[in-house]
Amino acid sequence: MAPLFETGKTYTFYFGQEHGHTNITGQVISYESPLVKIETEGLTRIINCSSSYFVEAVARLEGDETGDEPKPSEEV
Repeated sequence: MAPLFETGKTYTFYFGQEHGHTNITGQVISYESPLVKIETEGLTRIINCSSSYFVEAVARLEGDETGDEPKPSEEV
């Protein structure tokens, strides 16, 4: 089975908490189930994907830094 997270790819990780939801976007440095190591905003973070607070991770398209849906290309 292929690894869940690709090294070098950027993901947004979503977490649910008692008082709301939060997310972190970062580039995967390494993955060893259930831990994923990411770099974001100059920090290195370790995320435990087996945590009950972990909701999902979404791979970002190349060049998509805001996390927004991609915009359709403009016609010339």
